[in-house]
Amino acid sequence: MDTDIIYRSRFRFICEGIEGLVLLPLIVLSWPLSKKWLANWGATPSECSRSWPGDTLTSSSVETFTRAIDIEVSAERVWPWVVQFGLDRAGFYSYEFFERLLGIPVRNVETILPAFGSLELGMEIKLHPNAPGIPVGDLLETRHICFGQAGEPTAATPDPRRSWSIYIEPHTQNSCRLILRSCVEELRKPSIPKQLSLAFEVPIDFLMEQRMLRTIRRLAENVKS
Repeated sequence: MDTDIIYRSRFRFICEGIEGLVLLPLIVLSWPLSKKWLANWGATPSECSRSWPGDTLTSSSVETFTRAIDIEVSAERVWPWVVQFGLDRAGFYSYEFFERLLGIPVRNVETILPAFGSLELGMEIKLHPNAPGIPVGDLLETRHICFGQAGEPTAATPDPRRSWSIYIEPHTQNSCRLILRSCVEELRKPSIPKQLSLAFEVPIDFLMEQRMLRTIRRLAENVKS
């Protein structure tokens, strides 16, 4: 084990796990009403309505979710945290307790790992050890990473197809916006079980993404890179 790697502390693991356990039922049960405010949590109207590079990785018949947070450091200082995202890399910056429950053997890293400081188009990032990786469909150094694959769906394409993107928008010389945006296509083969599964996944995605945004902000603002 690399002794220079700093992992999330046990204290933070427990505190954030408790936070997640409290928020989970509140968000899921209230979603029919709270979706209006939480679907685009922290994002401005212009951020929600504008066209983003990753939007082209899905068809026009999509539902979009845009989440954002202010970070009081430059975009260049946020990028190293974002680019090392993924299983067997720096982790997901979210609720490690829930990730472990889902069978993901992740340990979220709290330092920058030079070995994972770059990505390439087509490179796949794993989210779960038993699931296919998600390919990098669009990439601009220090500005955005878009996951997804353009083109017509095939038998192997997930239903619904999605794109998921991370954007860093400079605000001033020492501040920026960190934006997560997901686009979800309409079901090609709608069924009641699939619709129920998707309805449950959407609030869970918000739960995990808001924690990811807050963690990256904490790391970028407080941890020396």
